[in-house]
Amino acid sequence: MNAIRAIIVDDEKHGIITLQHLLNQCCEEVEVVATCQKSTEAKVIIEENQPDIVFMDIEMPVMSGLDVLEQFNDFNFQTIFTTAYDQYAIAALRLNALDYLLKPIDKTELKDAVERFVNNETISSKKQFQMAKHFSHSRIMDTLALSSSKGLHFVKIKEILYLEATSCYTNIIMNDGQVHLVSKTLSSFEEALSDHNFFRAHKSFIINLDYIKHYIRGEGGEVVMANNTTINLSRTKKQEFLNFFTKI
Repeated sequence: MNAIRAIIVDDEKHGIITLQHLLNQCCEEVEVVATCQKSTEAKVIIEENQPDIVFMDIEMPVMSGLDVLEQFNDFNFQTIFTTAYDQYAIAALRLNALDYLLKPIDKTELKDAVERFVNNETISSKKQFQMAKHFSHSRIMDTLALSSSKGLHFVKIKEILYLEATSCYTNIIMNDGQVHLVSKTLSSFEEALSDHNFFRAHKSFIINLDYIKHYIRGEGGEVVMANNTTINLSRTKKQEFLNFFTKI
């Protein structure tokens, strides 16, 4: 296997050194061909070195990682973001099917991220970066990027009826009857959609509260959605669900 050419962009030197050390330990197939601490120089360094992967810090002075990538029109590389915990940044990345590593970077998660790249599961496009940037600034996101073997499919969040877990995958059921199968767990959508009137009704379902037709009483009860699908409500979620509606 040919070496995977990588560039690390991070304004903090210790962040670059730590990531290089981890890559040497667990990802010998990755060769770091350049590093960059100044966001304003990142585009030139990326163009000069033609990497396969760019490990891009999000929070940097002058330009964010998303700002840097928005400068590109064509992407001959894939991006794996690195970020300290920021609920809005992480939600933006998740909603737009962008790969990321949470600082401090875990060795196993790094190895998994590189493996996703090798398996062509890491996707980067200008539209994803623009949408993520808009969300991280405005805290408003109306579109969800769904990654599949064929590429990216963009759907309106308000048009999602419910999400259903199926093994390690998730079925996303739209209000027009379309179903999208995504290779992510249901939990990966839960936090990202929490500000969009979605509710984890059951370990296997997240529902859009805007599309509820009926609630049927029972130990946990059942929720009937707009398409007449009946979804069991977890007994432990019943009171939280009922409380939500008593506030309206």
